[in-house]
Amino acid sequence: MVSTVMAAVLLLTGCAQEMDDSAPPEPAASRTAPTTEPTRTPTATATPTPTATTPPIAQALPDTVNAGTVASGVSASASATGPSNVAFHTEGAFAVVIELDCSACTGTATVTAPGRMSPFGRATAPLKGSFLTAVMRDDAPDQTVIVDAQGPWSVTMRSWNDIPSVSGAQSGTGPAVLFLGDDVPHVSVDFTPANADDSFSGRVFTTSDQPKIFGNTEAFAEQFDVDLPGVMAIQTNGTWTVTPVP
Repeated sequence: MVSTVMAAVLLLTGCAQEMDDSAPPEPAASRTAPTTEPTRTPTATATPTPTATTPPIAQALPDTVNAGTVASGVSASASATGPSNVAFHTEGAFAVVIELDCSACTGTATVTAPGRMSPFGRATAPLKGSFLTAVMRDDAPDQTVIVDAQGPWSVTMRSWNDIPSVSGAQSGTGPAVLFLGDDVPHVSVDFTPANADDSFSGRVFTTSDQPKIFGNTEAFAEQFDVDLPGVMAIQTNGTWTVTPVP
């Protein structure tokens, strides 16, 4: 069994692609009938082509708290009330697990970063959940994430090599990051959404550097080819069970 996760892996869902705007067609020119008296022909009215929209880009907030340094065997932490940036420094090549305690929050809690179109995760408060960041090979040592939450909250950040390895079926509700230690080629996922607007997103980063991403907007039970062991990041409000399968 491999005891650590390869740190240099590619993030498949770093940002959404931008879509080009489509220009509406030019109005048709007026035409005059060939008669001795002027006859007006109605001018065709152009129908505007719908313009594709892109998700808003996250902007840094006015307030920032400093969590300190994340290193092998060393975690960093910070707390605040209301929306705030969280700055931290990494020493080493690894992804970072953000453990958010928002059990006294209300509304929706979002974890993202300046410049991102899609957040690392979003869930209905109150909650305790984990999110995964800093998985790009070229991520800078000094980083900032944004916790957009209403109420008091705290975060603990640690290397993904420092999260406990688990084996066998794992169940939970809401966002989570799991180190699946079983040496098997598949994972089975059983998902039940929290409501009609809920969805499931799973990202798996493996020791063989073969990331896998999958998800659904409806309930499902499905098996996926995944070269475990590896780290799985789950984003949802619903309930789930993931089971490593030979």
